[in-house]
Amino acid sequence: MSKNLYLFAILITCFISPLSAMVYYVDSQNGSDQALGTSEGHAWRSLDKVNRTDFKSGDIVRFSRGGLWRGSLKPKSGAANAPVTYTCFGPDDLPKPRLYGSLLLNRPNDWEKIEPNLWRTIKPVTEPNHEAPYDVGNLIFNGNSAGVKCWSKEQLKTDDCFWFDPETRHVWLFCAINPAVIFSEIEAALVSDCVVDLTNVHYVVFSGFDVRYGASHGFGGSSSSHVTIRDCDISWMGGGLQFTRADGVPVRYGNGIEFWKDAHDHLVENCRLWEIYDAALTNQGDGKNEQRNITYHNNIIWNCEYSFEYWNGDERSVTDNITFMHNTCLNAGSGWGHAQRPDPNGRHVMFWQNPAKTTNIVVTHNVFAYASESIVRFEGPTWWRENLVMNNNIWLQRSGNGRSLVHWQTDIDSFRVYQEKSGLDQNSMFFENIDI
Repeated sequence: MSKNLYLFAILITCFISPLSAMVYYVDSQNGSDQALGTSEGHAWRSLDKVNRTDFKSGDIVRFSRGGLWRGSLKPKSGAANAPVTYTCFGPDDLPKPRLYGSLLLNRPNDWEKIEPNLWRTIKPVTEPNHEAPYDVGNLIFNGNSAGVKCWSKEQLKTDDCFWFDPETRHVWLFCAINPAVIFSEIEAALVSDCVVDLTNVHYVVFSGFDVRYGASHGFGGSSSSHVTIRDCDISWMGGGLQFTRADGVPVRYGNGIEFWKDAHDHLVENCRLWEIYDAALTNQGDGKNEQRNITYHNNIIWNCEYSFEYWNGDERSVTDNITFMHNTCLNAGSGWGHAQRPDPNGRHVMFWQNPAKTTNIVVTHNVFAYASESIVRFEGPTWWRENLVMNNNIWLQRSGNGRSLVHWQTDIDSFRVYQEKSGLDQNSMFFENIDI
């Protein structure tokens, strides 16, 4: 091929490929899966239709504001400079498109009275697929309070306590009268996949969604790259059964946004995250994997067990260039799940055991206000902190009630001692017992 013909082929690729990209519309109220999906008036309806469509690089999928979809979004990958974009359309005064990982149980005929103060769902709430994880991790009442998860029928003793029977797949609830009479909304958060499944997803943008009521993660999955999550709300997430410890204690889980194993080149910005069972934002992984170039910027976080959590794999793993910057984080350990945990552990910054080769971890220019246990916790060997930058942050904490300031293998109750011992936060500010 001649040089001129080669350059012409490149120009054709650059200018024609974007023109071939399509825009699709999804409307949960007025759409139809038999429609073309290429205009607002001929929108698709279901999440299943979106998940079954093989989108191409540069395509845009717009969900209607005010719409609601239940289940798991399975995004398709794009390419460099031509991501697949999932976003919204419609009047700005309508709510963001809602993606729920839950089943609604708000009708009186969803429940039957079995014994005094004990109500059970009439139908099973999950499919009998024992090859997939299944559980009801939480019940959320009217979008502002959570049930208390029990592990047997005999534990149902007080209002709002619930139990998911793994054999029959029914939910039991302690309530004086039919719960659907008391609550207009009862959302049963289900464990299946993440509400947005990022497994093997590359070059994708998410913008302007309201993601709620999953029993695992809001956004999560392994082996992902070049994902941008922007202007999204993630709330009331987690609580599903992860495993049972050797001593018989059940362990639950669930993060707002989790990048799991072999994740790189991600951006999370201008999001709001609240009422998350574990971490609002985290990148983590086990075994051998790499995590690189992940930025969390300008997010607002409140009432999560952790605001930011990091750990990675074994000594063969690599982590490089993780930035947590310009975020505002409030009330770690004040969320719905804190009192239900076997390990109450409210911290803004949670660094677990981390054998991975770790460089360029930056936590700077954030506001961290109040935590139930301590503002920061470091576990295990801290050799990797030589490659950790924590500086120019504003820290606020209330004393008393058994709180320590920092857990650096042992508890530290003085910010100055923390600075001297760790070498971190040298230009940060600390305020104690000041309300904002």
